[in-house]
Amino acid sequence: MKTAAPALDLAAVRAQFPVLEARFGGKALVYLDSACTALKSRGVAATLAETTELWGGCGGKRSTHLFAQEVEGRYQEARRTVARFLNAERAEDVVLTSGTTEGVNLVARGFDFSGTRREVVVGAWEHNSVLLPFLEAQGRGVCVLKVCPVRSGRLDLDALDGLVGDKTALVALARSSNVLGGDLPAANVARLCRRRGAKLLLDEAQYLSSHREDVRATGADFVAFSAHKLGGPFGVGALWGEERALNALRPAKPGGGTVKEVVLEDGAPVPHWLDSPMRHEAGVPNIPGAVAFAKALELLGSWDPAAVRAHAEALVRRVVAGVSRVDGAEVVGDPEALAEGSLVALRFTDPALSIKDFNLYLNHELDGRFVAVRAGEHCAHLLHASLGLGETLRVSFFAYTTPEETDVFLSALESYVREVRS
Repeated sequence: MKTAAPALDLAAVRAQFPVLEARFGGKALVYLDSACTALKSRGVAATLAETTELWGGCGGKRSTHLFAQEVEGRYQEARRTVARFLNAERAEDVVLTSGTTEGVNLVARGFDFSGTRREVVVGAWEHNSVLLPFLEAQGRGVCVLKVCPVRSGRLDLDALDGLVGDKTALVALARSSNVLGGDLPAANVARLCRRRGAKLLLDEAQYLSSHREDVRATGADFVAFSAHKLGGPFGVGALWGEERALNALRPAKPGGGTVKEVVLEDGAPVPHWLDSPMRHEAGVPNIPGAVAFAKALELLGSWDPAAVRAHAEALVRRVVAGVSRVDGAEVVGDPEALAEGSLVALRFTDPALSIKDFNLYLNHELDGRFVAVRAGEHCAHLLHASLGLGETLRVSFFAYTTPEETDVFLSALESYVREVRS
């Protein structure tokens, strides 16, 4: 008999996020755009302010005075918090970045594509933060890009098996799509990559908001994600990788703090690079952001992961069921795959209905409130093009989202369709 997941204390969770009680233009907020960015908790905001005010001195291993040691200690403790969140073996295997985009770029620009292995395989569902760095590398003649198709709302794993071969250097895939949801069977993909001698990079920006990751068990070589998707501040994130894999990357963002020394050899300057993570963290780091990032992970880690996952699944299923009752609208993708994520994208099948108009309707036509969603192609242009989709509308959830908020959206969808057709 299946054991019921523990219930999430929604009132206690929501109490951590004051903006949920805010009004904009006199209207109450119904926030269903957490896949774009999760709201920030009171603790994260306070930590960001406190760290900026009280610990805004020289850190980053530049100076050695007592103040600098305290600042550096807080930065390194943030790194350790990220490592614990991922169940990483070593804190030094975590590179603190500006977000998923920078993490992927560090790999794309630093990876050694010499020799016979020059192919990179990505999925047709990739966010541009993964697709574009490797397209740019292909444009420089560094690598050759291959795209694994999507079938029935999931990555086509049979096609992936045929694409990964003895010329594949790297496979770069989203663990969960920002349009189709899902949960890539990462351990299986990692085993495939190991058998074929390829490395695996996972984009977990959309995955970690309602799942927990164990990098020791998953088998990936690199994992990238962003703080702001998890309730942390903007402009900070992490790239995890095993020590050997990170040190094999050329410094893609060289600068201060990345070298042991620069020496003259035959009159020319030659850098001696530090080991990771320092070789990948050029310049003065975002210390307040990193410390507040750790605070967000501590809050996320305080919630029962099974309860968070069950809560997200229930919200997805509620919206999928509600959309299915509306003539002229349909969800994009496989409902079961969507249930593994924390979002639902929909499109209109009736040409009289418009994604743009419905988005305006959600903002301006509801009594006393508005619903914040995402309309467009969600930085997943390749996916929309490959599926023949125009704009879609996405609702997405976090631990603070209530079933009642999804019902507000579904009621608005029904009333919009009635009004257009009346």
